Amino acid sequence: MVETKTEATATLYDERGIPIEYGDVIKVYHFTGARRKRHYMYKQCLGFKMIGKGYDVPYMKFGHLNLATGADERNAYYLECPDGRIMRDYEIVQSIKCDHEERPRLRIPTGNKAEAAK
Repeated sequence: MVETKTEATATLYDERGIPIEYGDVIKVYHFTGARRKRHYMYKQCLGFKMIGKGYDVPYMKFGHLNLATGADERNAYYLECPDGRIMRDYEIVQSIKCDHEERPRLRIPTGNKAEAAK
């Protein structure tokens, strides 16, 4: 039997080890342009979308902030598997409750693996 993660346990983390939650506005690296200027996009976490045959697999839904409606709405978001990854090019810049700086972070050692902060 395969156990799937629930909304309470499934998450992604930004580059500082802060868990991404519903409503967070995320700054995402896009590309480096002329004179090494870094360009960013902004996204918002829209919660979870259940997919799969039995709608039992949670995915995090990120909106593009483009106010798309109707037929364009299907292109207004993308999904990420909440498997505990640290999203290296994602940084939370704002949250609904302004509590993202106080959330428990992952401790990111100098190696490749991240471990939970104590």
